[in-house]
Amino acid sequence: MTTPSAKNSSGLPMALQPGRNTPMRTGGEPDRNVKLILTPPQKAALVITALGPSAAGPIMERISDDHLRAFTRAYAHLQSVPKAALQGVVVEFVSQLSTVNDEITGGIENTRELLGQFFDEDGITRLMDGLDEPDGESVWKKLEQASDEDFAEYLSSQKPQLVAVVLSKLGAEQASRILDQFETDVASKVILCLSKPLDVNESTLQILSDTIERNFLSPMKTTAGKSHDPGDMIGAMMNNIMSDKREELLAFISKSAPDILQSVKKSMLTFSDIATRVPPKAIPMAIKEVELDDLLQAVKYGKENAPASSEFILGNISQRMAAQYQEQMEELKPITPKEAEAAQSSFMAVIRALAAAGEIDLIEPVSEEEQAEGAVAAEADEA
Repeated sequence: MTTPSAKNSSGLPMALQPGRNTPMRTGGEPDRNVKLILTPPQKAALVITALGPSAAGPIMERISDDHLRAFTRAYAHLQSVPKAALQGVVVEFVSQLSTVNDEITGGIENTRELLGQFFDEDGITRLMDGLDEPDGESVWKKLEQASDEDFAEYLSSQKPQLVAVVLSKLGAEQASRILDQFETDVASKVILCLSKPLDVNESTLQILSDTIERNFLSPMKTTAGKSHDPGDMIGAMMNNIMSDKREELLAFISKSAPDILQSVKKSMLTFSDIATRVPPKAIPMAIKEVELDDLLQAVKYGKENAPASSEFILGNISQRMAAQYQEQMEELKPITPKEAEAAQSSFMAVIRALAAAGEIDLIEPVSEEEQAEGAVAAEADEA
Protein backbone atom coordinates (compact mmCIF):
# COMPACT_ATOMS: atom_id res chain seq x y z
CA MET A 1 0.00 0.00 0.00
CA THR A 2 1.31 3.42 -0.90
CA THR A 3 1.69 5.80 2.03
CA PRO A 4 1.50 9.60 1.80
CA SER A 5 5.23 9.84 2.32
CA ALA A 6 6.16 7.38 -0.44
CA LYS A 7 7.95 8.81 -3.47
CA ASN A 8 8.47 7.70 -7.03
CA SER A 9 11.77 7.65 -8.88
CA SER A 10 11.51 11.35 -9.65
CA GLY A 11 11.59 12.22 -5.96
CA LEU A 12 8.03 13.60 -6.01
CA PRO A 13 5.39 12.51 -3.48
CA MET A 14 3.11 9.77 -4.83
CA ALA A 15 -0.02 10.50 -2.84
CA LEU A 16 -1.03 14.05 -3.69
CA GLN A 17 -4.54 15.32 -4.22
CA PRO A 18 -5.83 14.71 -7.77
CA GLY A 19 -5.40 17.71 -10.04
CA ARG A 20 -8.21 19.02 -12.21
CA ASN A 21 -5.95 19.28 -15.24
CA THR A 22 -4.56 15.73 -14.96
CA PRO A 23 -6.67 13.07 -16.71
CA MET A 24 -6.93 9.92 -14.57
CA ARG A 25 -7.57 6.24 -15.12
CA THR A 26 -9.82 4.28 -12.81
CA GLY A 27 -7.87 3.32 -9.75
CA GLY A 28 -6.10 6.66 -9.53
CA GLU A 29 -3.15 6.05 -11.87
CA PRO A 30 -2.44 8.62 -14.57
CA ASP A 31 -2.97 7.67 -18.19
CA ARG A 32 0.50 7.32 -19.70
CA ASN A 33 -0.98 7.91 -23.18
CA VAL A 34 -2.56 11.20 -22.23
CA LYS A 35 -0.38 14.30 -22.03
CA LEU A 36 -0.57 16.00 -18.64
CA ILE A 37 -2.10 19.47 -18.72
CA LEU A 38 -0.10 21.58 -16.26
CA THR A 39 -0.54 25.22 -15.36
CA PRO A 40 2.54 27.53 -15.16
CA PRO A 41 2.43 27.52 -11.34
CA GLN A 42 2.33 23.71 -11.35
CA LYS A 43 5.32 23.60 -13.69
CA ALA A 44 7.19 25.98 -11.40
CA ALA A 45 6.26 23.77 -8.44
CA LEU A 46 7.67 20.73 -10.25
CA VAL A 47 10.96 22.45 -11.06
CA ILE A 48 11.43 23.71 -7.50
CA THR A 49 10.52 20.35 -6.00
CA ALA A 50 12.85 18.49 -8.35
CA LEU A 51 15.75 20.65 -7.17
CA GLY A 52 15.46 19.18 -3.69
CA PRO A 53 15.63 20.92 -0.29
CA SER A 54 19.28 22.01 -0.50
CA ALA A 55 19.06 23.74 -3.87
CA ALA A 56 15.45 24.92 -3.58
CA GLY A 57 15.77 26.26 -0.02
CA PRO A 58 17.50 29.56 -0.92
CA ILE A 59 14.98 30.07 -3.74
CA MET A 60 11.99 29.50 -1.46
CA GLU A 61 13.36 32.04 1.04
CA ARG A 62 13.28 34.74 -1.63
CA ILE A 63 9.78 33.99 -2.91
CA SER A 64 7.05 36.39 -1.75
CA ASP A 65 4.11 35.16 0.31
CA ASP A 66 1.75 35.52 -2.68
CA HIS A 67 3.95 33.34 -4.84
CA LEU A 68 4.43 30.84 -2.02
CA ARG A 69 0.66 30.50 -1.73
CA ALA A 70 0.41 30.00 -5.49
CA PHE A 71 3.14 27.37 -5.26
CA THR A 72 1.30 25.62 -2.40
CA ARG A 73 -2.02 25.56 -4.27
CA ALA A 74 -0.36 24.28 -7.44
CA TYR A 75 1.57 21.59 -5.60
CA ALA A 76 -1.49 20.49 -3.61
CA HIS A 77 -3.48 19.87 -6.82
CA LEU A 78 -0.79 17.77 -8.44
CA GLN A 79 -1.12 14.02 -8.59
CA SER A 80 1.63 11.48 -9.22
CA VAL A 81 3.74 12.87 -12.06
CA PRO A 82 5.62 10.43 -14.31
CA LYS A 83 9.34 10.91 -14.68
CA ALA A 84 8.92 11.60 -18.40
CA ALA A 85 6.49 14.42 -17.66
CA LEU A 86 8.88 15.92 -15.13
CA GLN A 87 11.73 15.74 -17.62
CA GLY A 88 9.54 17.46 -20.20
CA VAL A 89 8.84 20.34 -17.82
CA VAL A 90 12.53 20.71 -16.99
CA VAL A 91 13.51 20.65 -20.69
CA GLU A 92 10.87 23.31 -21.41
CA PHE A 93 12.20 25.45 -18.55
CA VAL A 94 15.80 25.16 -19.75
CA SER A 95 14.84 25.87 -23.36
CA GLN A 96 13.20 29.11 -22.32
CA LEU A 97 16.55 30.29 -20.99
CA SER A 98 17.89 30.31 -24.52
CA THR A 99 17.73 33.34 -26.79
CA VAL A 100 18.15 33.69 -30.50
CA ASN A 101 21.78 34.70 -30.13
CA ASP A 102 22.42 32.32 -27.22
CA GLU A 103 23.11 35.27 -24.96
CA ILE A 104 21.35 37.56 -22.51
CA THR A 105 21.61 41.30 -23.09
CA GLY A 106 21.41 43.70 -20.15
CA GLY A 107 21.20 47.48 -20.10
CA ILE A 108 18.74 50.09 -18.84
CA GLU A 109 16.01 49.46 -21.44
CA ASN A 110 16.23 45.68 -21.16
CA THR A 111 16.08 46.02 -17.37
CA ARG A 112 12.90 48.06 -17.66
CA GLU A 113 11.41 45.46 -20.03
CA LEU A 114 12.29 42.66 -17.62
CA LEU A 115 10.84 44.46 -14.60
CA GLY A 116 7.72 45.25 -16.64
CA GLN A 117 6.83 41.56 -16.54
CA PHE A 118 6.44 41.70 -12.76
CA PHE A 119 5.76 45.29 -11.66
CA ASP A 120 3.63 48.28 -12.67
CA GLU A 121 5.15 51.60 -13.76
CA ASP A 122 5.40 52.93 -10.19
CA GLY A 123 7.19 49.79 -9.10
CA ILE A 124 9.64 49.99 -11.98
CA THR A 125 10.38 53.65 -11.24
CA ARG A 126 10.95 52.87 -7.55
CA LEU A 127 13.34 50.00 -8.31
CA MET A 128 15.30 51.92 -10.94
CA ASP A 129 15.35 55.21 -9.07
CA GLY A 130 18.93 56.45 -8.89
CA LEU A 131 20.23 53.50 -10.90
CA ASP A 132 23.70 54.27 -12.21
CA GLU A 133 23.89 54.96 -15.90
CA PRO A 134 26.05 52.68 -18.06
CA ASP A 135 28.80 55.28 -18.34
CA GLY A 136 29.12 56.06 -14.65
CA GLU A 137 27.22 57.71 -11.83
CA SER A 138 23.63 58.86 -12.11
CA VAL A 139 22.83 62.54 -12.56
CA TRP A 140 21.36 62.74 -9.05
CA LYS A 141 24.55 61.30 -7.58
CA LYS A 142 26.71 63.75 -9.52
CA LEU A 143 24.62 66.65 -8.24
CA GLU A 144 25.76 65.87 -4.69
CA GLN A 145 29.10 67.38 -5.67
CA ALA A 146 27.65 70.45 -7.38
CA SER A 147 27.88 73.96 -5.94
CA ASP A 148 24.65 74.89 -4.16
CA GLU A 149 24.89 78.48 -5.37
CA ASP A 150 25.53 77.53 -9.00
CA PHE A 151 22.79 74.90 -9.08
CA ALA A 152 20.32 77.27 -7.39
CA GLU A 153 21.11 79.91 -10.01
CA TYR A 154 20.51 77.35 -12.76
CA LEU A 155 17.19 76.23 -11.24
CA SER A 156 15.98 79.78 -10.60
CA SER A 157 15.34 80.17 -14.33
CA GLN A 158 13.19 77.02 -14.45
CA LYS A 159 9.49 76.60 -13.73
CA PRO A 160 8.57 75.93 -10.06
CA GLN A 161 7.06 72.53 -10.93
CA LEU A 162 10.33 71.40 -12.52
CA VAL A 163 12.36 72.74 -9.59
CA ALA A 164 10.08 70.84 -7.20
CA VAL A 165 10.71 67.57 -9.06
CA VAL A 166 14.47 68.13 -8.98
CA LEU A 167 14.52 68.94 -5.26
CA SER A 168 12.43 65.85 -4.52
CA LYS A 169 15.17 63.74 -6.10
CA LEU A 170 17.92 65.21 -3.94
CA GLY A 171 18.75 64.53 -0.32
CA ALA A 172 16.91 66.70 2.20
CA GLU A 173 20.08 68.46 3.37
CA GLN A 174 21.14 69.50 -0.12
CA ALA A 175 17.59 70.36 -1.18
CA SER A 176 17.15 72.66 1.82
CA ARG A 177 20.42 74.46 1.12
CA ILE A 178 19.38 75.08 -2.47
CA LEU A 179 15.88 76.17 -1.44
CA ASP A 180 17.49 78.66 0.94
CA GLN A 181 19.27 80.28 -2.02
CA PHE A 182 15.96 81.27 -3.67
CA GLU A 183 14.06 84.46 -3.02
CA THR A 184 11.12 83.88 -0.68
CA ASP A 185 8.50 84.26 -3.42
CA VAL A 186 10.28 81.70 -5.63
CA ALA A 187 10.74 79.32 -2.70
CA SER A 188 7.05 79.67 -1.86
CA LYS A 189 6.00 78.65 -5.37
CA VAL A 190 8.32 75.64 -5.25
CA ILE A 191 6.95 74.55 -1.87
CA LEU A 192 3.40 74.87 -3.17
CA CYS A 193 4.33 72.46 -5.96
CA LEU A 194 6.00 70.12 -3.48
CA SER A 195 2.87 70.09 -1.33
CA LYS A 196 0.97 68.34 -4.10
CA PRO A 197 1.62 64.86 -5.54
CA LEU A 198 4.45 64.94 -8.09
CA ASP A 199 3.21 62.62 -10.84
CA VAL A 200 6.28 62.21 -13.04
CA ASN A 201 6.69 59.19 -15.29
CA GLU A 202 10.03 57.56 -15.96
CA SER A 203 10.43 58.92 -19.50
CA THR A 204 9.87 62.51 -18.32
CA LEU A 205 12.32 61.98 -15.46
CA GLN A 206 14.89 60.66 -17.92
CA ILE A 207 14.47 63.73 -20.14
CA LEU A 208 14.87 65.96 -17.08
CA SER A 209 18.06 64.23 -15.93
CA ASP A 210 19.45 64.34 -19.47
CA THR A 211 18.74 68.08 -19.64
CA ILE A 212 20.50 68.73 -16.32
CA GLU A 213 23.43 66.60 -17.46
CA ARG A 214 23.71 68.51 -20.73
CA ASN A 215 22.96 72.06 -19.60
CA PHE A 216 24.35 72.15 -16.07
CA LEU A 217 26.68 69.27 -15.23
CA SER A 218 28.56 69.05 -18.52
CA PRO A 219 29.44 72.76 -18.75
CA MET A 220 30.44 72.71 -15.07
CA LYS A 221 32.55 69.57 -15.63
CA THR A 222 31.22 68.22 -12.36
CA THR A 223 32.04 64.64 -11.47
CA ALA A 224 31.09 62.58 -8.73
CA GLY A 225 12.99 59.36 -0.94
CA LYS A 226 12.86 59.24 0.35
CA SER A 227 9.67 59.54 2.05
CA HIS A 228 7.22 60.44 -0.70
CA ASP A 229 4.98 62.31 1.74
CA PRO A 230 5.09 66.00 0.74
CA GLY A 231 4.96 67.15 4.34
CA ASP A 232 7.90 64.94 5.30
CA MET A 233 9.93 66.11 2.33
CA ILE A 234 9.23 69.82 2.85
CA GLY A 235 9.80 69.56 6.60
CA ALA A 236 13.20 67.96 6.05
CA MET A 237 14.11 70.77 3.65
CA MET A 238 13.10 73.39 6.20
CA ASN A 239 15.71 72.21 8.70
CA ASN A 240 18.64 74.08 7.17
CA ILE A 241 16.87 77.21 5.95
CA MET A 242 17.55 80.51 7.72
CA SER A 243 15.05 81.00 10.54
CA ASP A 244 13.54 84.24 9.22
CA LYS A 245 12.89 82.73 5.79
CA ARG A 246 11.64 79.51 7.39
CA GLU A 247 9.01 81.44 9.34
CA GLU A 248 7.87 83.19 6.16
CA LEU A 249 7.59 79.88 4.33
CA LEU A 250 5.67 78.29 7.20
CA ALA A 251 3.26 81.20 7.14
CA PHE A 252 2.86 80.68 3.41
CA ILE A 253 2.19 76.94 3.88
CA SER A 254 -0.34 77.71 6.62
CA LYS A 255 -2.23 79.91 4.18
CA SER A 256 -1.78 78.06 0.88
CA ALA A 257 -1.43 74.40 1.89
CA PRO A 258 -2.78 74.08 5.45
CA ASP A 259 -3.48 70.35 5.05
CA ILE A 260 0.25 69.55 5.16
CA LEU A 261 1.28 72.12 7.79
CA GLN A 262 1.24 69.70 10.73
CA SER A 263 3.11 67.06 8.72
CA VAL A 264 5.74 69.68 7.82
CA LYS A 265 6.15 70.72 11.46
CA LYS A 266 6.36 67.10 12.57
CA SER A 267 9.21 66.45 10.13
CA MET A 268 11.07 69.63 11.07
CA LEU A 269 13.70 69.50 13.80
CA THR A 270 15.47 72.80 14.24
CA PHE A 271 17.63 74.24 17.01
CA SER A 272 14.60 75.96 18.53
CA ASP A 273 12.91 72.54 18.94
CA ILE A 274 15.60 71.13 21.24
CA ALA A 275 13.91 71.97 24.53
CA THR A 276 10.59 70.40 23.54
CA ARG A 277 11.53 67.50 21.26
CA VAL A 278 14.99 66.24 22.25
CA PRO A 279 15.44 63.95 25.27
CA PRO A 280 17.99 65.18 27.87
CA LYS A 281 20.26 62.15 27.37
CA ALA A 282 20.82 63.17 23.75
CA ILE A 283 22.77 66.30 24.68
CA PRO A 284 25.94 64.60 26.07
CA MET A 285 25.80 62.13 23.16
CA ALA A 286 25.61 64.93 20.58
CA ILE A 287 28.36 66.97 22.23
CA LYS A 288 30.76 64.07 21.75
CA GLU A 289 30.07 64.06 17.98
CA VAL A 290 29.81 67.74 17.05
CA GLU A 291 32.77 70.03 16.39
CA LEU A 292 33.54 72.21 19.41
CA ASP A 293 33.47 75.47 17.42
CA ASP A 294 30.05 74.59 15.98
CA LEU A 295 28.73 73.74 19.44
CA LEU A 296 29.96 77.00 20.98
CA GLN A 297 28.69 79.14 18.11
CA ALA A 298 25.33 77.33 18.13
CA VAL A 299 24.78 77.80 21.86
CA LYS A 300 26.01 81.40 21.87
CA TYR A 301 23.73 82.44 19.02
CA GLY A 302 20.96 80.34 20.53
CA LYS A 303 20.85 82.74 23.47
CA GLU A 304 19.44 85.22 20.95
CA ASN A 305 17.23 83.14 18.64
CA ALA A 306 16.41 80.12 20.85
CA PRO A 307 17.26 80.82 24.50
CA ALA A 308 15.30 77.84 25.82
CA SER A 309 17.38 75.49 23.66
CA SER A 310 20.70 76.97 24.81
CA GLU A 311 19.59 76.67 28.44
CA PHE A 312 18.50 73.09 27.80
CA ILE A 313 21.92 72.17 26.38
CA LEU A 314 23.87 73.78 29.20
CA GLY A 315 21.49 72.36 31.77
CA ASN A 316 22.03 68.77 30.65
CA ILE A 317 25.81 68.65 31.00
CA SER A 318 27.99 68.93 34.08
CA GLN A 319 28.23 72.33 35.76
CA ARG A 320 31.99 72.30 35.28
CA MET A 321 31.66 71.71 31.54
CA ALA A 322 28.91 74.32 31.25
CA ALA A 323 31.08 76.92 32.98
CA GLN A 324 33.98 76.05 30.69
CA TYR A 325 31.79 76.49 27.62
CA GLN A 326 30.54 79.84 28.94
CA GLU A 327 34.12 81.12 29.18
CA GLN A 328 34.98 79.86 25.70
CA MET A 329 31.87 81.47 24.19
CA GLU A 330 32.88 84.86 25.58
CA GLU A 331 36.16 84.58 23.68
CA LEU A 332 34.53 83.77 20.32
CA LYS A 333 34.90 86.27 17.50
CA PRO A 334 31.67 87.74 16.11
CA ILE A 335 30.20 85.87 13.14
CA THR A 336 27.24 86.51 10.86
CA PRO A 337 23.77 85.13 11.68
CA LYS A 338 24.02 82.88 8.62
CA GLU A 339 27.27 81.36 9.91
CA ALA A 340 25.78 80.97 13.38
CA GLU A 341 22.69 79.21 12.05
CA ALA A 342 24.95 76.95 9.99
CA ALA A 343 26.62 75.95 13.26
CA GLN A 344 23.19 75.24 14.75
CA SER A 345 22.33 73.14 11.70
CA SER A 346 25.52 71.12 12.21
CA PHE A 347 24.50 70.40 15.80
CA MET A 348 21.02 69.37 14.70
CA ALA A 349 22.46 67.12 11.99
CA VAL A 350 24.12 65.13 14.79
CA ILE A 351 20.83 64.96 16.72
CA ARG A 352 18.97 63.72 13.63
CA ALA A 353 21.69 61.14 12.99
CA LEU A 354 21.31 59.81 16.54
CA ALA A 355 17.55 59.56 16.04
CA ALA A 356 17.93 57.84 12.66
CA ALA A 357 20.31 55.31 14.22
CA GLY A 358 17.73 54.54 16.93
CA GLU A 359 20.02 55.74 19.73
CA ILE A 360 17.50 58.34 20.90
CA ASP A 361 13.73 58.76 20.58
CA LEU A 362 12.52 62.20 19.62
CA ILE A 363 9.42 63.62 21.31
CA GLU A 364 6.44 64.06 19.00
CA PRO A 365 5.51 67.73 18.46
CA VAL A 366 2.24 68.98 19.88
CA SER A 367 -0.23 70.18 17.24
CA GLU A 368 -1.94 73.55 17.46
CA GLU A 369 -5.23 71.77 18.21
CA GLU A 370 -3.63 69.88 21.10
CA GLN A 371 -2.07 73.10 22.40
CA ALA A 372 -5.47 74.78 22.31
CA GLU A 373 -7.09 71.85 24.11
CA GLY A 374 -4.33 71.92 26.73
CA ALA A 375 -4.83 75.63 27.30
CA VAL A 376 -8.59 75.14 27.75
CA ALA A 377 -7.97 72.29 30.18
CA ALA A 378 -5.50 74.40 32.15
CA GLU A 379 -8.00 77.26 32.42
CA ALA A 380 -10.66 74.82 33.55
CA ASP A 381 -8.35 73.47 36.26
CA GLU A 382 -7.57 76.97 37.49
CA ALA A 383 -11.25 77.81 37.60
